[in-house]
Amino acid sequence: MNNLKTLIRRKAKSLGATLVGFTNLARYREYYPDSPRVFHPDRIWPEAKSVIVMAVPMPLPIVESTPSINYQELYTTSNIMLDRIAYDLVLWLAVKGYPAIWAPRDCYSDLKYLIDNAMSSFSHVIAGYLAGLGTIGWNHTLLTKEYGPRHRLVSVLTSAEIEPDEVMREDLCLHCDVCRKLCPVQALSGDRKDKFARMDMNACTVRHQELKDAGNWPCGICTKVCPVGEDRKFYNRTGVKRYFEEQQGNPGKLPEIEAWNHMRAFGSRVDRKGE
Repeated sequence: MNNLKTLIRRKAKSLGATLVGFTNLARYREYYPDSPRVFHPDRIWPEAKSVIVMAVPMPLPIVESTPSINYQELYTTSNIMLDRIAYDLVLWLAVKGYPAIWAPRDCYSDLKYLIDNAMSSFSHVIAGYLAGLGTIGWNHTLLTKEYGPRHRLVSVLTSAEIEPDEVMREDLCLHCDVCRKLCPVQALSGDRKDKFARMDMNACTVRHQELKDAGNWPCGICTKVCPVGEDRKFYNRTGVKRYFEEQQGNPGKLPEIEAWNHMRAFGSRVDRKGE
């Protein structure tokens, strides 16, 4: 099956996936044997033996403009791209003789269904962690070395038995507390030394609903301000001081803040919450 793994990785990247990782049912049993909130792949499809997790990046300068129509279009386009990559891979696997299905990148139809029940049938974040793509940060996002949390994920489940990739041992999260300090609705709380924050999912969801009504969702502030990721050097965005200056309403010194405000001023309702 190692040859199949190589072929799948090559095919996924040819379809547009930037990161590709593999995990399996045994890995879920090992890491989350009794968790009622972590749905194993065979809960979705009893025949599932392996999971192929794929990611595409979210370019930092557009993520930084949130909330804006530019970021909303990036989010929408990446979702379309991910579903197409996953569906094409499912069809390709079928031709090769390996049954497969895919789990949609969001697994919900409307934000209103997340109020008081912020769960989906499958977690791509956990799948990505178990597939060796990264580690789960304090704010519950999957952090990768390449992009920090600035990526989108999709997963393909297959009955083929594929050797899993190694789980990343190094914790990529810096536990710096920036995501908590800059969250516009204070959805994160707890000791930053803890493995994960306590998260007010309803506060987060209501914020997203407000932005959706304004035509410039999702929020993405915790994704924007996270200092982890090689993309920060690529886009010359090391450090997070600019985000605190933005929050304090001091945009005049930094041209990037003016650029974000320019993008926000057109195509959707202007939203200044959190600045």
